[in-house]
Amino acid sequence: MFLLIILAYIIIGIIEILPLIKRNQKKELAVYLITFIGAFVISLLLSLGVKIPSPAKPLEKAVKAIINI
Repeated sequence: MFLLIILAYIIIGIIEILPLIKRNQKKELAVYLITFIGAFVISLLLSLGVKIPSPAKPLEKAVKAIINI
């Protein structure tokens, strides 16, 4: 499973990242890479059986803090 995830991300990366590089879209490439790497790391951790904590509680606290202002 681990190798399939790596292979899938390599293929997706080539398909999605190369056009951004060719069109010289640096800002879009930076945002895409940050999101892409984050998703890759989470996918690898899940394939290894690592429990990922839910972001629901911290997001709820942040929203409540913003609303109460």
